[in-house]
Amino acid sequence: MVHSTSVLAASMFIDHKVRTQAPANTQQQHWWASFEDTAMNRLMAASGGANESGVAATYIALKVKTLELLYLENTRSAVVRQTMLIQGTTQPYDDFAKQLAARHASAETTIGKLQAQRASYISYLAKQCHMSEAALNEMLADALQDKSLPRFAAEVPRELPMAVLSNRNDVNLAAALYGADASAMPDGVIEATNEATNEGRQDIDVPGNPFYVHAVAQAREQVSEALRRLQAQSDIANTAYARVANARAEFESSKQRRDRGEISEVQLMEDFQGLLLDLHVLAAANGELALAWVVFMGSIGNSPSIDSIAGPQSAQAEQTDQLPFLHKVSRKLRNP
Repeated sequence: MVHSTSVLAASMFIDHKVRTQAPANTQQQHWWASFEDTAMNRLMAASGGANESGVAATYIALKVKTLELLYLENTRSAVVRQTMLIQGTTQPYDDFAKQLAARHASAETTIGKLQAQRASYISYLAKQCHMSEAALNEMLADALQDKSLPRFAAEVPRELPMAVLSNRNDVNLAAALYGADASAMPDGVIEATNEATNEGRQDIDVPGNPFYVHAVAQAREQVSEALRRLQAQSDIANTAYARVANARAEFESSKQRRDRGEISEVQLMEDFQGLLLDLHVLAAANGELALAWVVFMGSIGNSPSIDSIAGPQSAQAEQTDQLPFLHKVSRKLRNP
């Protein structure tokens, strides 16, 4: 899912000791700059650096919900078109008419929910950026018209040097409390934790007070878990992208079959809704991947925690209310 790696992002995961030796006049770049998203940069500037992770996560959620709303509105239009086409017909559309009516009602309800969710995200961002909702909408107008989602311009790392823990505030606080040197991390790497096999969890040899050692071990587990989540979401997003590519090809084939009279427009509209389903899943997957990057960057000490964010955390739970509706696309009518 990543097409390029920026110079900034490429240097984010290197050894801490190397970075601390950089020239003093080197301009420090913010972690969110690697999303290479102009609107996000403007939001961060307007918020004055307050709750950076919360602003980034909410903006990502707003972009996802905007895309989901677009896809669902298109689905509703397709259902309306199908309903018009089958009026006055009998088999095989007698039961299908009832399904379309239920589909339309569900779409209306879910569209209302999506609009409410978007409104809550806009309100949150307006407060964080100290501006009116009207001013925020104007600032984000072009970004919300753009169907692309923020992508972190770096490859997903397979492992990280232990030295990244020296960037974390909790490790530095523990070092100050217990007389340790946070920069003197042992050699070795942090790998993604496998919850089933505990693979990736290795004993570490950190000198010093047991409480400091515990703080370092806890920090490493959090980074390991964030890395696992990032790798998993990257795989999910890549799979979703492949499905969309196939769905687009199938829909183009269906249009040609419709033009040749091999399938009806009702059937074509089912294929179109199937494509919208896959696009919806891709938007959600890319949103979760972007959020996983935010969490990951926070875990290695580049931003505050997002544990206290209200709103975006529930995005994944909200999807479960929408996807069942979208999955009711008739497989019997698609590509017969």
